[in-house]
Order: sequence, then structure tokens, then C-alpha cells
Amino acid sequence: MKRILLAVFLANLLALPLLALPAISLAQEAWPAIESPQDLIDILDTIARWLMTIVFIIAAIFIVVAAYKFVTSGGDPIQVTSARQAILYALVGVAVALLAWGIVQVVKSIILG
Repeated sequence: MKRILLAVFLANLLALPLLALPAISLAQEAWPAIESPQDLIDILDTIARWLMTIVFIIAAIFIVVAAYKFVTSGGDPIQVTSARQAILYALVGVAVALLAWGIVQVVKSIILG
């Protein structure tokens, strides 16, 4: 069972670079000259999208590692509690990131009218 979980974990770890492909395509675009406030907002929006992608990738890694710890804990209450807390912290991090994204979108809509 541990071998199967290790294989799944390693396969997921190898698949993570595929999640970076959208970010690579964004990086290949030339940064436009800032000629208006809209251009600045577009650049900040691109940076915010990058940060959200990074947050989701880190959260996914933490959840996979915590799930692995949970499954391999062997019923040890300390390790089970540690794994549950890690999953909870990852989910709280995602929730905070989504709230921050929502606040950015609200401010953006207010500024742009």
C-alpha cells in the first residue's frame, strides 16, 4: 500500500510542472508600456493571477503531503492530528487567498467604474 501511495505522490509531483505552463505563456508575452491607468491595472491583475497560481500550487502540495502523512500515520493520534491541521491550514490559506482575490476584483471594479 505504501508503494502505491508513494507512486501516486511521485506522479503528482512530476505533474506539477504542467500547472506552470499558463504562467510560462504569460512570461513570454512582452510587458506593455504603461500609457494609461488601465495598463497598470492589467499588469497588476497579471501579477495577482500569478500569485494565485502559486498559492494554489503550494496548497496542493501541502494537501498531498498531509494526506500522505494521514494515510501512513498508522493510527498514531499525534500524526493524525498533525495531518489534519496541515490540511486545515492549507484550506484556510486558499480561503484567505480567494478573499484577497475578491477584494482586488471589487477594488478594480470600483476604480474602473
